[in-house]
Amino acid sequence: MTAPGLLPKSATRRRPALRFSIILAACAAALSLLPTPVRAADGKPRAIVLTDGEVDDRSSMIRFLLYTCDFDVAGIVQVNSKYQKNGHSKDHWLEKELDAYWQVLPNLRKHNPDYPSAEYLRSVCRVGNENIKDLWVAPPDMATKNTPGEQLIIDKLLDNDPRPVHVLGWGGMNTTASALWTLKTKYSKEKFDYAVSRIRLYCIWYQDGGGAWIQKNIPGAYINEANNWECVWDYGSISNNPIKKRCANPPEIQTYLNYQWVSDHVTHGHGPLGALCPQKYVSEGDTPSFLDLINNGLEAYKDYTLGGWGGRSAYDNPAFPNHVTDKNLADDGNRNKMYWRWIPAIQNDFAARLDWCVKDFKDANHAPVAKVKGSLKRDVKAGETVKLEAEASDPDGNQLTCKWWQYADAGSATETVAIANADSLDNASFVAPNEPGKQLQIILEVTDNGAPPLVGYGRVIFNIK
Repeated sequence: MTAPGLLPKSATRRRPALRFSIILAACAAALSLLPTPVRAADGKPRAIVLTDGEVDDRSSMIRFLLYTCDFDVAGIVQVNSKYQKNGHSKDHWLEKELDAYWQVLPNLRKHNPDYPSAEYLRSVCRVGNENIKDLWVAPPDMATKNTPGEQLIIDKLLDNDPRPVHVLGWGGMNTTASALWTLKTKYSKEKFDYAVSRIRLYCIWYQDGGGAWIQKNIPGAYINEANNWECVWDYGSISNNPIKKRCANPPEIQTYLNYQWVSDHVTHGHGPLGALCPQKYVSEGDTPSFLDLINNGLEAYKDYTLGGWGGRSAYDNPAFPNHVTDKNLADDGNRNKMYWRWIPAIQNDFAARLDWCVKDFKDANHAPVAKVKGSLKRDVKAGETVKLEAEASDPDGNQLTCKWWQYADAGSATETVAIANADSLDNASFVAPNEPGKQLQIILEVTDNGAPPLVGYGRVIFNIK
């Protein structure tokens, strides 16, 4: 029997041109089965993870690795935090997860060829500042400087890749703060300004002194300070958790996070990577930081104020013009709903990725692709009837249903619009409210009937004139 993806030995004796044609045909046939996700012309987002190695980080990393086909991993840096004061690089937990990723990688690539090699991911792993004495010390006074993790951040911020660098703070930001200080004091102003213009920080709280120091001392750096994920994604995600008493998730949401869900979809029957999950229920406080990077059509990583799988933020202080946070926000009056409203779709998508670890393409589900027709940012007149049109496809040939809905809290218009034929892909419409100067946001959800059901999105922003 020939190994999957290899030609039989007899084929190698054919003429080179014929052999090349056969290879091209085989590749074309294989690629025709793969989903064709929509990604903006500027390419995939780039990400550097800063992880303190806490048990929930280890769970988040499993999910992160299963989405590395959706973004470019520029680095994984192990740091510490006020919760994990000495860090965990000495435990070699990351190396074990990358070894498990290597084992499932051939099967993952049956579903998406963009998964990076384990060798590449290992090559961008570094250790940053894990010195407990530096947790609340400003960069000029840190005892530990010039770490490999710091240098990686500097190198990525200064490279010629035009894309922003999303620095995801699962732990502390001291290593990043030190990198920015080094850039400011040891590099030219031109290089420092270039680096600052490219950094995008997503902080899961400020877990040491680094985030607040950057906010105050490097005002040009874009920072998203996330808070309202607490008791949605962390140890309080289910009501019968043994650590926190408060749970923000409604009972119907908790069914996607509980002990049975993890057993059924993660730790049992889904290969060595899922089997490494150290937790019995979903408690991944750091996961929101990369959910917006996932290629689902929302592309919220470009503007965290739009809202998406990773929450929704707003500019909160004119003194810090590049700082956004979710601290004073709510969806439908609920401060946590901006996170939990997306959890069924997120968890179904994660379950599908875990299926990819062990199943062939034809036996697993893949997300549909939705594409809104026309500009995704439009000017409309008050009172104008606005038509909503889109097209959608499903790589598995599943049946699709659609829903258009107004993300009211993410817009500035106060009126709730009625969307006629909201379940029609190409015949929905609404009347623009009489609110000149305001903005309206409409989300398209396209859901397949696969197992599990998966969702693809579109988003349109309307400026009312």
